[in-house]
Amino acid sequence: MNIFKMGLRSLLYRKKQYISLFLVCMVGVGISLFCFFLIKGMLSALEDKAKIYYGGNLTFIGGKTDLSFNNAQEVIKKLEEVFPEDTIVSQRFDFDADYAAFYFEGTGVRQRIIKGIDFEKEKDLFTLFNYVEGDTTGMENSNGILLSEPIAKILGAKTGDSITFMLRTPKGTNTMDLIVKGIFRDSSLFGMYTSYMDISYLRNAYGMPQSWANRICINLPSEYNNKEQIRLYQKELEGKFNMFPLVEDKQIFYDHLLTGKFKEPTYALVKLSANLNDLQVLIDAMKIIAAFVIIMLLVIITVGVSSTYRVIAMKRINEIGIYMALGMKRHGISGIMLAETFLLLLVGCLCGFIFSLFLCWISSLLNLSFIPAFDIFLVNGVLTPLISLNLVYIISITICVTTILAVLFAVRKSVKIMPATALGTTE
Repeated sequence: MNIFKMGLRSLLYRKKQYISLFLVCMVGVGISLFCFFLIKGMLSALEDKAKIYYGGNLTFIGGKTDLSFNNAQEVIKKLEEVFPEDTIVSQRFDFDADYAAFYFEGTGVRQRIIKGIDFEKEKDLFTLFNYVEGDTTGMENSNGILLSEPIAKILGAKTGDSITFMLRTPKGTNTMDLIVKGIFRDSSLFGMYTSYMDISYLRNAYGMPQSWANRICINLPSEYNNKEQIRLYQKELEGKFNMFPLVEDKQIFYDHLLTGKFKEPTYALVKLSANLNDLQVLIDAMKIIAAFVIIMLLVIITVGVSSTYRVIAMKRINEIGIYMALGMKRHGISGIMLAETFLLLLVGCLCGFIFSLFLCWISSLLNLSFIPAFDIFLVNGVLTPLISLNLVYIISITICVTTILAVLFAVRKSVKIMPATALGTTE
């Protein structure tokens, strides 16, 4: 304890010498943590949007030559026997809207996909949406529709307005009136040309039986969503269905399905990461860039502090001689100097964390929704960094340990000098 007291007094006495080291540590740690928090928040926003788009953590799909469940409820009952009690298992009808459009007051707009949703089961999932107007209230068994903000602006429609939905079915062209129940803020590849409506109304519009679906979505509790658990689910499902092996790219399954390679209905359990395979290169690039920036900053902090401290230590030879003359052992002197370094790094990391929070606050004020396709990383149009205290501990400990080890060499070299030589040296 005396060593730390003496180290603190020495640090305060020589604060002008250490100010530059403190700033290097604070800024480096602050930017490192900010990069981590920012990437973590962006990927979390991406995952939330993907979960809404794909209906959860897992998707159960299959058929013989196309995606089809003739009795979806029967399949859901079998799936519920495999997954944990709090898992949400719901049916969906993803309608490829190549020949579908919305019309309102003379303005029309084509859609990429219309998703038929069981809103009674998925209501909690849709609370993650960023709504400009309205929400999913009253969407169950209704002719309601959720539109993206860009599409609503093109149509000039608001919540409560009645729009016309025209689509081509196997029997010809069909139209029906829909009520805009909600408008969500999303112009990304998941949202702009995608709309959501009740599954029963979409089936009626397309002329499909009420028992039919082409996807079953599985939203797991967070504690049951890991690679090992998913492998166990796959194994249990293999006892109930003719299952395709787990793959990291769902296109492998589609290639077998759509080319008629299956002699009987075959099913696949698709992870969210497999659904996002097309974006995986972007995700990996973000992580690599962030890791590179952080590693470089940590190297700068370690090298900068240790090299500067080596100069400071050499200038304190006279002080070291006085300590020796007073009977202090070499390890005690080393302890004081290392205590100074530790306290400097500790305060620098703490202030760096506060600085990173300030940067996070600044980033949350900037609306970036004007950037094309960038909405997949935004929450309500802004970046929302995700704070992780575990990350703060890891980076702080890494900096403290690596820097102290680097400083230790300079300190040990300084305290090896003979007392007479040290007293005869001036700073």
